Amino acid sequence: MLFLIDYENVGRAGLRGCEYLDEQDHVVLFYSDGKKHAERRSLEQISSSGCRFEICKLYRTGKNALDFYIASRLGELIGGGYAGISAIISNDSGFQAIRDYWGRSNVYKNIVLLSACIEDGIVSGGENNERTKELRKLRERLLIGEYYSAYTERIRVRNVLEKLFAGTEYETMTEEIHNLIEGKDKTSKVIYLSSLHLFGRKGGLEIYNALKACDEL
Repeated sequence: MLFLIDYENVGRAGLRGCEYLDEQDHVVLFYSDGKKHAERRSLEQISSSGCRFEICKLYRTGKNALDFYIASRLGELIGGGYAGISAIISNDSGFQAIRDYWGRSNVYKNIVLLSACIEDGIVSGGENNERTKELRKLRERLLIGEYYSAYTERIRVRNVLEKLFAGTEYETMTEEIHNLIEGKDKTSKVIYLSSLHLFGRKGGLEIYNALKACDEL
């Protein structure tokens, strides 16, 4: 993907998600003296991602001057043969005109997205890759109350397991045992077979029988 970042407009918030960039990406960061500082971690994450990284500074101020820089560079890249998805990282609604232009072009038909940050651009790009899947999962909206109930239940179960296997040869394996039983689809048969697979026949049987006999699980 191509990311054209209006840093003067979005600042640090616009670089959110830069840790998901890779060698297939091309990032052009546009800035001015009005906003010329960025966090080291963001710049280092971009530069170490393997992406093609450019910096473009605004040298002469003027109304919408940086917008013209971005529009010009996008046209230059598309005209030069870039045919992938582009994301303009800005909160400036004026860029909608650029999106409309390229979307209706009879020659190029390039997809140009408008996003508030790199992460939004990746998700909106809809590429069929692991980073998009991971970000969609991370951004899944959860009910806070339900999440907290599940969280407290995990803590309770973990405490029960620590007490159950304290002093045994399995006391350092409570995390693996917890993962073994966690999940609504974990039937007794599934837990039994998984226990044998993970801990061997002897250990698996001992662990399974201890879990089965525990009234608190």
